[in-house]
Amino acid sequence: MKRRVFAYATGLACCFGGLQAYAHASNVAGIVIQKARQFGFQAVTLQAGGSIVLSNDEATAVHHAYIEADGVRRDFGDQAPGSRTTMVFPHRGDFLVLCGVHPKMKLAVHVD
Repeated sequence: MKRRVFAYATGLACCFGGLQAYAHASNVAGIVIQKARQFGFQAVTLQAGGSIVLSNDEATAVHHAYIEADGVRRDFGDQAPGSRTTMVFPHRGDFLVLCGVHPKMKLAVHVD
């Protein structure tokens, strides 16, 4: 199931299934919560140059986010409980955010 998420500088507050609008920065599409060893969403869409923030809301579990796409792999390293990682998507395309620790965690990112 694909969910589209947009945050506007006018202060749109969107909160559903672990995604919260990050309204004070117009190029940040939202916060994707990581909890119960899963992403709060299965898919998000944003504009080129936009970003998402991964928030590790686990009490003890470490996550290790990385991106896979056609010929692209970007590693964001370990993410301790309570920490946040910003992922910027400068180019159009379809990307898959995975967790190196929890292989069932997958987040599809479509960039227009």
